[in-house]
Amino acid sequence: MSAAKIKAGIIGASGYTGYELIKILSKIPTVKLEVLNSRSLAGKSVKDEYKDFSGDLKYTDFSLDEINKMELDVVFTATPNGEAMSIVPKLAKNTKTKIIDLSADYRFSDKSIYEKIYKIAHTDKKQKAVYGLPEIFHDEIKKANVVANPGCYTTASILAAYPIQEFAEYIIFDCKSGYSGAGKKSCYVNEPKNFTDNVIAYNIVNHRHKFEIEQVIKAKLSFTPHVIPTFQGLMSTAHILLKKKISSEEVRKLYEKFYKGKPFVKILDKIPDLHDVQKTNLCCIGGFEIDSNNQLVVVSVIDNLIKGASGQAVQNMNIMFGLDEKAGLI
Repeated sequence: MSAAKIKAGIIGASGYTGYELIKILSKIPTVKLEVLNSRSLAGKSVKDEYKDFSGDLKYTDFSLDEINKMELDVVFTATPNGEAMSIVPKLAKNTKTKIIDLSADYRFSDKSIYEKIYKIAHTDKKQKAVYGLPEIFHDEIKKANVVANPGCYTTASILAAYPIQEFAEYIIFDCKSGYSGAGKKSCYVNEPKNFTDNVIAYNIVNHRHKFEIEQVIKAKLSFTPHVIPTFQGLMSTAHILLKKKISSEEVRKLYEKFYKGKPFVKILDKIPDLHDVQKTNLCCIGGFEIDSNNQLVVVSVIDNLIKGASGQAVQNMNIMFGLDEKAGLI
């Protein structure tokens, strides 16, 4: 990119992921935030909604036609599932604008799978997107015009298992996430009694992210999510039944080699926990213990709002525009 600033916009700027995008993008000198669309908060200042914000930005409510006339360089769509598919085609008419979608609308290369899982007719059969997991699809992201940001559970689980999948007979992902993952209007956020001193399992065999993981991890797998009594942070414990004998040290070396040079993945000498990653774009991976049944256990932790959503979206933007991959994220 030239010295000119990257003109950026966010559609769906008032939710948790939208706010994280605002905070991160505001720290990048080469980015200028011009659109912070929120139907419910248009005209209000960001710091009125989020008291810890120190800037003077205000929420907007521009039409898509108005946004197209602005010729933004990048637009982040942080909208509920089912909404981006009506927004992205209109933004994509402006070939200058790159799009990073944080919903599930473009994560499936086969739109019929999306329709089956989300029970929504996909109205944009034409637009193709690159799956935005930088540690695996960096080169494709670099050339993309539309990127589908992965889900939070999906990010932690894929990164936990990808380097070992060829050795895997079967993988069970046991995942636990902070309640912010359900959004600002969820029953967890608005009814603290639902999660206080509690752990809640849900969608125990058919969670949507299971099918998203299966696009990248080709071994047989199962997936169960839980909500835990913390605001942000996510742990994926991967129980990997191995096809053949391999030592823990060999496994560790395999992971260290695969993630070498990838700035946001750290291989730890301990079992990672949420305090290693909260409010960062890191994914920390550790464990690597193998039991008497030849089952390998790998623990992966991320912040569900950052590496699992907004931070990863900015990481993708940095790659797409040839910026330092870490810009705004360290």
